[in-house]
Amino acid sequence: MIVCVCHGVPCSKIRLVVREGAETIDAVGAACRAGTDCGSCREMIEEIIEETAPLASRARARQSLRMAG
Repeated sequence: MIVCVCHGVPCSKIRLVVREGAETIDAVGAACRAGTDCGSCREMIEEIIEETAPLASRARARQSLRMAG
């Protein structure tokens, strides 16, 4: 599903950049341009961040533990 029509950014791309560490709307915009034009998708981006960021944080924490151990 396309979230940012202005730049053609799908939900999957936004989830990817959140999993890679973008945890704010501005950080997502910097990573993939979503939400940087008309702004109508910013609410949806925030929802995706709220859904994805906790999972991404846990995954990064597990990765850090594996690398440290």
